[in-house]
Amino acid sequence: MTPPILMPTAPKYAPLAKWTREQIGRFWPDHPDIFLCGTPDSDLPLRDDPRDWMRVVYSACADLQSRSVEQIYLILDDHPPIAPCNSSFLRETLPRMARELKATSIVTGGFGPLIKPKTEITNWEGWRVECLPADEPWKLPLHPALWKLERLRAILEILISRLPEEQHTPWAFERVGSNPQKSGLPTEWLSSCWRLDARQTSLPETAELHDFSDRISRGGRRLLSTAKRVVGLRSPHDPLRHPRIGPYPCFWSGVMKKGKLNADYMSYASIKKRCDLTEGLEESFAAFGA
Repeated sequence: MTPPILMPTAPKYAPLAKWTREQIGRFWPDHPDIFLCGTPDSDLPLRDDPRDWMRVVYSACADLQSRSVEQIYLILDDHPPIAPCNSSFLRETLPRMARELKATSIVTGGFGPLIKPKTEITNWEGWRVECLPADEPWKLPLHPALWKLERLRAILEILISRLPEEQHTPWAFERVGSNPQKSGLPTEWLSSCWRLDARQTSLPETAELHDFSDRISRGGRRLLSTAKRVVGLRSPHDPLRHPRIGPYPCFWSGVMKKGKLNADYMSYASIKKRCDLTEGLEESFAAFGA
């Protein structure tokens, strides 16, 4: 069974989730089923306060487990793909890799370019994959990743029991969950979080994303000058503000930032003359009145 996509959202962000869903259809035409959760009319029933992100996702995981789902792609409502996805790798190779590695999660946007490996690289059937080190503070990132569903649900259950309701947020999931002393999560779970070799798992069509990142990292003056004139691409050497290649290429910091459209994302789309990355986005943004 191909792992489905679980996309958490909230009533206010439902238009954005719909737009992201359409972008997935654009760049991953044969994508697996997408299950939206967090709104009264989403694909999975809403049983919790939509402001309680952890409980919403926990309930969604329970619903999918009842359908005999074992793995899911967890993709947030503001992380659409920005180039063609490596569908065969996502549908076949990665799920098998995750099972054999007994992975808690495998993040699709991994090391290189701009991001250097932090530890030794494991060779799995010729594919390069990195197990995040024990002291990595972001072992549970909420960037597009393949998750073992049973373990994701168990992680959420523990965090919900340990944290006050106001901390049931994506940020706390990432930051507190990655800290074994604060989260109480088993070391075994946190020591099996992996990420991929971005170059090796990308389609050839995504090479231009790598070219852009390389020029940014080398400080190409003309490109940076253009970026500043368009919107103001901040911190040009910060890898979190630029495209990530991999089997699901995306803009690492997302389409949204602090309740507004991400200026870096909009700058990138404008510089590259990629109207397909913003078509309908501003209308979706206006729809929820942010």
